[in-house]
Amino acid sequence: MLDEIEEVGGDRGFVTDNDRTKLTYIAQITKETLRYYTTISMITRYIMKETFVDGFRIPKGTEVAVCSMLLVP
Repeated sequence: MLDEIEEVGGDRGFVTDNDRTKLTYIAQITKETLRYYTTISMITRYIMKETFVDGFRIPKGTEVAVCSMLLVP
């Protein structure tokens, strides 16, 4: 990672916002981190039709909240 910063920053010794597209390894790290640790911790959805989950009935129109942090393996 530091090698990439030194390569892109060159003689300047730092990177700028314009260098973002050249920082491919750091972009991959950022995307993978956000995939595991999302910035949105809770999402809600309305059930469109009666649904059964693990034997429990969820009626149509019910608002369901899902904690996305619980979905990480």
